[in-house]
Amino acid sequence: MLPLKSAFTTNLPDDAVELRAFTHGLMPATVPDMMQAFVEDWASRGVDAWNRIPNHWKDSDDPPIGWWSLPEYLADTFVAPAIGAPQGTSILQPNVHWTVQCLLSAPETFSEGSHVVLTEAEFPSVLHSLKQWRDLLELQLTIVPLDESGFVDQESVLDAITPDTDLVALSHVGFTTGEVLQDAFLQRVADKVHRHDGLLLVDGYHAVGSLPVDVVELNADLYTGGLLKEACGSSGNAFVYIRSDLELTPRTTGWFGDADPFAFASEPDVHPQVRYRFQGGTTAVASMYHAVEGLRILLDAGLDHVREYSLQLTERCITRADAAGLAVRSPREASRRGAMVILEVPMAGKLCAALKEHHIYTDSRQDKYLRMAPFVWNSEEEVDRAFDVLSKIVSTGAYRSTPASTTEEAGPVT
Repeated sequence: MLPLKSAFTTNLPDDAVELRAFTHGLMPATVPDMMQAFVEDWASRGVDAWNRIPNHWKDSDDPPIGWWSLPEYLADTFVAPAIGAPQGTSILQPNVHWTVQCLLSAPETFSEGSHVVLTEAEFPSVLHSLKQWRDLLELQLTIVPLDESGFVDQESVLDAITPDTDLVALSHVGFTTGEVLQDAFLQRVADKVHRHDGLLLVDGYHAVGSLPVDVVELNADLYTGGLLKEACGSSGNAFVYIRSDLELTPRTTGWFGDADPFAFASEPDVHPQVRYRFQGGTTAVASMYHAVEGLRILLDAGLDHVREYSLQLTERCITRADAAGLAVRSPREASRRGAMVILEVPMAGKLCAALKEHHIYTDSRQDKYLRMAPFVWNSEEEVDRAFDVLSKIVSTGAYRSTPASTTEEAGPVT
C-alpha cells in the first residue's frame, strides 16, 4: 500500500516535506545494512571479494556473484525488470555521461554520416557531450527548439530526421518540464531513424522508477538512465540498455571491458558481449551495494501503482497551484506528466531557500523554476502543508527579501 514512508529513513525534522525525488530522495531503510555488508565483505574476504561474496540482494547463490560481476548481475536482476529489457542487455554504469562518451567514441555510431537530432531541452550529459565532440567528429547537430508552450515540438523532431541522420537523442522525461514523451511518439522516431540505419538514444533518468518502461516496445537502440533520482538510490549508479543485435565498439572501453582483462596484453581485445564494452577502469564497488535498494522497493510496490500514486499527488499539486495563482510549467495531461511539477515563479532561488526554512524541500532552476516531486514517501496531507506554506510566502512576497546569505548558505544544490 502506498505511501511507503516506512520503507525509507531520514533525520530531517518531523514536519519536513521532502519533494526532491528528482534530485536525491529519501534513503531506503535497508541502506545502512547494505553498507555494513560491504564493510564486512571487504574485511573478511579482502581481494577475494572480487571473485565471490554472499548474495545480499536475493536469497540465492545461483549464479555465484562477486564484485567483478555486480554490474551485470544487478542490472539483469533489478534494472532489466524496471525497463522491460531482456536478460543480458543491460549493465550498470558510473553515470550517464560515461555512457554517452562510450557511444560517441564507437566508430559504428557515425559510420554512415554525422547528422544528429536532439532538442534544446536535453540534459548536459547529452547536450554538452555532443557539442564537445562536434568538432572532433565533424558532427552536424540539429537542435530542435521547444514549441511555444515550452515542450518538445514532436513534429519538428520527426521532420528533422533525414536520410543522413545517424543518431537521435531524446529525454524520455524532460528535466525542466517533467514532460513525458509518450510511447507512440518515441516509436515513430525509432521507425523513421531506423529506416536510415540510424540509432535512437533515450535518456530515461527521470523515467526509471517513476513509471513503467518497455525499451523493447519503444524500439530504442540504447536506453540510459540513473538510479540516483526517482529510482531512490544514490550517486555512482547509472545503467545502459543496448539492443541485443547492436554492434558497438567504444574506443573508451577500459580494461574491465576487455575480452581477457587478466591477460594484461599489450593490445586491447574486444569483448564478445557488447554491454561489457561500456565498462571503463576498475569499477567503484561500494556504491553498488546501495544501487538498487530504492528500485527494489518500487518494483515490490509495482511500477503501475507507483505511477498511479505519483499522478494522484502531482494532480493535487496542480490543483493547489492553480488555486494560489501560480503558473504551472508542467503538462497538465496525466499521460504527458512525469513525477515532477514545475512552477514558473520569479526569484525561484530565494523562494526555494525560504521554503527550506519551513522544512519544505524543493529545488530551483535558472532562478525562475521551482521544481517539486511528491513521491512514494509523501502523503496528500504533506502536499497540502507544502502548498499552505508556499501560497502564504508567495502571496505576501516575503520570500523576495530572503537575504543572499541564506541562499548562499543553502548551497548550489537545492
